[in-house]
Amino acid sequence: MKSKLGIGILLFFVLALFLFAARARSNGSSQDNRFTTGSTAGRYIVACNGYLSPGPNAPLLPAKLLGTVTADDGGTFTGSSTVMIGGGPPHTQTVTGTEQLNPDGTGTITYDQKIDNQQGPPLDITFIVSERGDRIDGLATDPGTVFSCELRRTPKSD
Repeated sequence: MKSKLGIGILLFFVLALFLFAARARSNGSSQDNRFTTGSTAGRYIVACNGYLSPGPNAPLLPAKLLGTVTADDGGTFTGSSTVMIGGGPPHTQTVTGTEQLNPDGTGTITYDQKIDNQQGPPLDITFIVSERGDRIDGLATDPGTVFSCELRRTPKSD
């Protein structure tokens, strides 16, 4: 009789533990995997590396970009950076675009860009958001580019 009672209590605790773990996993994954434009709001440090073509039909050259970008709750990103292509002189770049963000954290953005205050071609990026919005990894998808970027959200200042 005692052994049946002991097995019953043990099964109860195992079942309760299983249900608790399943509920926690379900709540955590649904919350952690749902991204909105509010998830990406904030100021980011941007670092990009790769190869860019400095003009139509020009060869790809090594390139580096460093800058900042700020996103609002509506998913509009605005930023400025310094970019160097092929060891040439640095250029200033400004961008503005609105992300198309999926609940799973994948998305795209097309930036309107100006380089040295001159209108540049649109800049198309495919990205993935991780670390609850604190990190965004992007890949330029335009012809003449092999360029990837990492955005790291900076802490909010008081």
